[in-house]
Amino acid sequence: MGSLGDSIADHGQWRREVARVVQRYAGWLSEVGLSDPSIEARVARICERLASERITIAFVAEFSRGKSELINAIFFGGYGRRMLPSAAGRTTMCPTEILYDRARPASVRLLPIETRLGKLTLSELRKRDAEWIGIEVDPADPDGLAAALASVRETIDVDPAQAALLGLHDPDDPQGAALPDADGRIAIPRWRHAIVNYPHPLLELGLVILDTPGLNAMGAEPDLSFRLIPAADAVLFVLAADVGVTRSDIEVWREHVSASHGKGRFVVLNRIDALWDGIRDDVQIQIEIARQVGSVARELGLPNERIFPVSAQKALAARIRGDASLLRRSRITDLEYALGRELVPQQREIAREHVEREFGELHAQACADLGARLRNAVEQLVELQGLRGKSRGVLDHAGARIRREREDFERSLRRLQAMRAVLARQSEALGRSLGGEALRRRLRDARDAMLRSSFSLGLREEMDTLLDAVRADFGEAGRIVDEATALMGAMYRVFNDEHGMALGAPVPYPMHRFLDELERVAQLQRRRFGALTLATTSQKALMRSYFESVALRLREIQELAEREVQAWLRAVMTPIETQAREHQEQFRRRLESVRRVLAASDGLEGRIAEIERERAEAEQRVELAAEFGRQVRQLLGEPVQRDDFAAVPPSARLQSGR
Repeated sequence: MGSLGDSIADHGQWRREVARVVQRYAGWLSEVGLSDPSIEARVARICERLASERITIAFVAEFSRGKSELINAIFFGGYGRRMLPSAAGRTTMCPTEILYDRARPASVRLLPIETRLGKLTLSELRKRDAEWIGIEVDPADPDGLAAALASVRETIDVDPAQAALLGLHDPDDPQGAALPDADGRIAIPRWRHAIVNYPHPLLELGLVILDTPGLNAMGAEPDLSFRLIPAADAVLFVLAADVGVTRSDIEVWREHVSASHGKGRFVVLNRIDALWDGIRDDVQIQIEIARQVGSVARELGLPNERIFPVSAQKALAARIRGDASLLRRSRITDLEYALGRELVPQQREIAREHVEREFGELHAQACADLGARLRNAVEQLVELQGLRGKSRGVLDHAGARIRREREDFERSLRRLQAMRAVLARQSEALGRSLGGEALRRRLRDARDAMLRSSFSLGLREEMDTLLDAVRADFGEAGRIVDEATALMGAMYRVFNDEHGMALGAPVPYPMHRFLDELERVAQLQRRRFGALTLATTSQKALMRSYFESVALRLREIQELAEREVQAWLRAVMTPIETQAREHQEQFRRRLESVRRVLAASDGLEGRIAEIERERAEAEQRVELAAEFGRQVRQLLGEPVQRDDFAAVPPSARLQSGR
């Protein structure tokens, strides 16, 4: 596979290693009695994210630009034949995802085009197996897979009215791609979407390939515009050297690529073998390729370095025949190297940021709890050493002092209980802001307005009103999160100042993630609805589909936000509650020590020896936790500090005699 395959394989190994070390750490925390539901939830989120991570590459172009052949050349050259159909004319009639899900058999699943008449979006239909036609394939039989993949070429003939209802024909557009033939029939795709599940080595590591149809079919499928293409980690925009940059190419670029992706955009100038005409020599061919690259770069507003001239057909032939010279001439390896160099590090950085955030908070909590144990052992040791040679009256006084401290602490615990009641009210307020009922009501009102509207202007206004209301809900949720963070920060400081705890500041939840995603949805819907004017039959169908896609995405954002923010609200209490329990246990042990000293003359030295062993064990655990932290941070590629998270203050070490 070359550099792209090697990079994806290395990334898969890195993900497995990070998950292994985090799970080892979590197991050890459980053994030493430091695990709790919040830590277990963080570990589960880290491991689930690492295990389910996908790298999606979308191939986008107008039809007949060689997308399918490019996919064959990059990913299926070792199978000895074409896997995706590739021939003159249009071959990919419906969006096709190629991936591997171990929970499903190797197969090609096809969604009938008639499902566009229903209200369910593509994302919702994914969960309904009964709606799909499945063709199981034998992973050891490439010919069988290729035969099943040929289904994506299939079309059916329908009358213009049916095509308009499906959003695939506009009778008012004489230049449209879908026009009636001599018999008054229109050929439309037989399938709305295809999902190929196949155990290819790179697909098993989480690679997903998205092969899209041309402009007309992409515009008719909202999930491509709102979800699949914007969510891709890289978009390969394919042009043909023998065609040049056409008006429809520019439209595809503006609608589906340029506004959705930054560094992840790659422009492929395919079919440079058309210049190998036997008349021009190699120098002249290279000059002509450079000229075309410069022309494309100017048309798209990109630097020349983002344009990759290739011959997908010659690259595939070279890999099937094992012809290294032809492979070099096809220049496919330049593209693969660029994908491996940029795409995988970009994906690793995203995964690293997620793990860093989750693990950092988990590790900080564990280290703080271990530090509290060590600090308590050190303080108790110092207290007991000070009782050597003291009279019974002094011991009674020590016991009375400990009881007074415990009473003071219990008063603080009552304040903490009041804080729990405040957080419970804030949780209810978050439910009102992010709960589903308000959003369902707004979606219902906007849907009714859409059905009444004959012009897209009214629809755009309703969509803008809907998105403004949802933004306001998230803004209110952000205000509640900020208030909860400030209140818990004040409570942390009280327990630190009055009871000697080592609680850091609570980490606020990053609500901006959801606001950024809402803005992205708003930009997409403005681009899509902005192009519509009079709501014709076909445009009404298209508007309905786009609206339902927007509605689904808003529900997904809202559900994720409510789930994660409510989990954060519960977790923000965990550090103070854990250390409070440890503090209460310390009071019990200190009083027990005084009672034992009073009960037996040799009880003091025995208790000192026992606490010294506990101190040594706590110290060892602090060091082991720091080592786990260093291992994870080394894997994440971060600077490593010797005293990771500063779990124990220097004063405690001095008191312990170190």
